[in-house]
Amino acid sequence: MSSVDNLIALEKQGTSARIYLDALTGLRGIAAAWVALWHLWGFAGRPSYGLDLGGMHLDLTPLVRTGWAGVDIFFVLSGFVLGLAFCQAWLGHRPPIKLGEYFRRRLLRVLPAYYVQILVLLVVMLLLGAGLPPVGDVLAQLLMVHNIFGSPDTQLNPVYWTLPVEFDFYLLLPLMALSVIPPRWYRLLLGAMLLVFVYRYSMFSFFLQNLPVGLKNWWLNQLPGRLDQFIAGMLGAWLFSRAREKGLAVSVLYQWRGALLLVGLSGFAALSWYIHALQPIGAVNVLGLTYWGGHWSLFVWNSLAGLCIGMVVLALALGIRWTNKLLANRALIYLGLISYSLYLWHFPLIKWMHQAQLPRLIEDAPLFSSLLWAVLPVLLISSLSYRYVERPFLRIRHRQSKS
Repeated sequence: MSSVDNLIALEKQGTSARIYLDALTGLRGIAAAWVALWHLWGFAGRPSYGLDLGGMHLDLTPLVRTGWAGVDIFFVLSGFVLGLAFCQAWLGHRPPIKLGEYFRRRLLRVLPAYYVQILVLLVVMLLLGAGLPPVGDVLAQLLMVHNIFGSPDTQLNPVYWTLPVEFDFYLLLPLMALSVIPPRWYRLLLGAMLLVFVYRYSMFSFFLQNLPVGLKNWWLNQLPGRLDQFIAGMLGAWLFSRAREKGLAVSVLYQWRGALLLVGLSGFAALSWYIHALQPIGAVNVLGLTYWGGHWSLFVWNSLAGLCIGMVVLALALGIRWTNKLLANRALIYLGLISYSLYLWHFPLIKWMHQAQLPRLIEDAPLFSSLLWAVLPVLLISSLSYRYVERPFLRIRHRQSKS
């Protein structure tokens, strides 16, 4: 058995829902790589670029400049994967969820790699003579409350903003799972979308309108502003569980999975194109409003994107032959397995290499050329983090779960 097969076996062993889906692991890898590509594009000066294929120019700039949407994929996937265990328990296909075990598994999954990176970042700051940040800021990040007691400027790593959002969802999930039963599931989704709209619109109108973009982004994307994306994933898990219970081959959802995938992908692509072409972030559009200046898309874009991603995730879970071949290959599965470490490490590594100018390609070469120097170090450190930090704790988590 190859090393990748061993890693997949470990992943399967630890799925609390007793269901492992290769295609979703591949999608997780794409999401992490997409976010990393977006940050690399930012350090490269945000150039426009494309490919010339047989006399036809393919503009790839919209694909890269919307790489931040990889976080939206992460949130929906979290709702699906974690919600799946609760759905399976509710249907009687696995034992009831023990909350103590649930939280222990979450802590062992998230904290080790996170804490090790915080330690490494603090040591690097000392070695570079930059000095240490205030103890309160570090403590807030260790306790995952820096979304409340911190700001974008106090984070050791800019990607940390998503971690307390995820963690707050972990805390709410057991309560929300009680609502994922018919006929309440659609009410949960509609209620979450309404709550998100009210939260984002009220926060912007009464508190954030005249603040810098960084603070708008910070507060609008806290959990109330992303709750519907997690719930979209949860409801996908519920629909998948019901279809699986009845038998996938006879399920209406299974028969329409191709259409579900097409609608989800088309909708997400249209939303991404809209942000790029008609509502560029930071530029005035034909209505005289920027995205961060209060355009309607600021309040509903993530909700609509979450719905589209939820449809894609559900379709992939139901199984489509060509998508399985595309997403369930060893390269993407490996990216998916190391995706958490990849997400944590890509930004500081790219930043350090950019500052050290090793080599000086970011400003002088197209994005694809600059990828050559960035990919190997990021993959190497992410792989080491997964192997020597994440994987030992995953084994502990699985071993204790059996006892």
